[in-house]
Amino acid sequence: MEHKMTFDSIWEQEERQSLQQRLRQDYPTWLRRRRQRRTALASIAVLAVAGLSIFNFQSSTSKDYDYVACNRSGIAEGHWAKVASNILTIETL
Repeated sequence: MEHKMTFDSIWEQEERQSLQQRLRQDYPTWLRRRRQRRTALASIAVLAVAGLSIFNFQSSTSKDYDYVACNRSGIAEGHWAKVASNILTIETL
C-alpha cells in the first residue's frame, strides 16, 4: 500500500515541524520565567508568614505584666517592668 503525499498532508507536516521548532526555541525562556514566578511567589509567601509572625509576637509581648506599683512618678511602667525582669532573671540564674 503506497502512501501518497497530498498537499494537505505536506502542509500539515510542515506546520507541525515549524511548531515543534518554535516550541524547542521558546522552552528555555518559558522555563526561566516559570522558575522566576515560583521563586517570587515563594519569597512573597515567606515574607508574609514572617511578617505575620513578627506582628503576632509584638502584639502578644507588648505588655506582659498586669500593672506596676511604684512611688516614683514620671517614669514609664515599661521601664520598671524591664528592671524587675532583669533582677528576677539575674537572681534565678
